[in-house]
Amino acid sequence: MEKLSAQIDQLLVIIEISIVLAGFAAMVATFQSRKIESISRGHVVSLAMIVYISLFSALLAAFSLALLNFRIDAGYVWSTSSSLMGIATTGFIVYLWKKRHFKFVSIIMKMTYYGLFGIASSVVIVSTLNATGVLFEREFGPYFLAYICNLFFVGFAFVRLLMRPLWKAVESKSAKPQESRVKSR
Repeated sequence: MEKLSAQIDQLLVIIEISIVLAGFAAMVATFQSRKIESISRGHVVSLAMIVYISLFSALLAAFSLALLNFRIDAGYVWSTSSSLMGIATTGFIVYLWKKRHFKFVSIIMKMTYYGLFGIASSVVIVSTLNATGVLFEREFGPYFLAYICNLFFVGFAFVRLLMRPLWKAVESKSAKPQESRVKSR
């Protein structure tokens, strides 16, 4: 029972973190959109990714807690929840794959994105294995690992959302001295 109690606490923390990240991302995006003349597709996809993944993570963790409150066997709860996590992650992969546009993205960012797609695909595989009882025994660990990966994705998108205006300011300041040198010639 002590082990299950610790797992419940971890799910509650996941719910809290997910809701906080979604809320802060929405606030940041709202304030940024007031200062920016044009909003790029990347801004919208990043925000959508943060909100969708965060809120779905909170919902799925709450669903798992609800099942546990009905005294359903923990193995069945982790199996069902892992199935839903795998399905949701597949949906996120498909959504983001369709929304990707690498035309103006650097090689490093392309490699980063492909790496993130690879990690997300491994989450689907591990979730499927846990749900079916192959290699894992329908346990909490692989299910929790999927949440950690989701938080990593959301954190990555959140940092990019926060840093984008700062990088734009740095780029515009570094472009001004070059423009003045060209004009003086």
